Amino acid sequence: MKIGPITLFKRDHSNGKPIKSFTIAALHWDWSLTWRWGFGWSPWYKPPGVQGFTFMRKRGYKSFNFTTGLNLPYIGHFRLETQPNMKKK
Repeated sequence: MKIGPITLFKRDHSNGKPIKSFTIAALHWDWSLTWRWGFGWSPWYKPPGVQGFTFMRKRGYKSFNFTTGLNLPYIGHFRLETQPNMKKK
């Protein structure tokens, strides 16, 4: 579902094929090539994947951007990612 620049509850794709992951909410401005932030869910990453909370700051940007997640057994992996807008030329 799309409400202006916000997308809610959309199945993710990989090379055009639907996968088991979902975007719960994301912001993508019409004037930008890239999405600004996204919150999503994917199936549980079984060991040896990282369990619990993860956080990583993305370096090389002028603004504060990051990827964070919570990987819970049998419930799934929740992630929140941010990136800078990239204006269309």
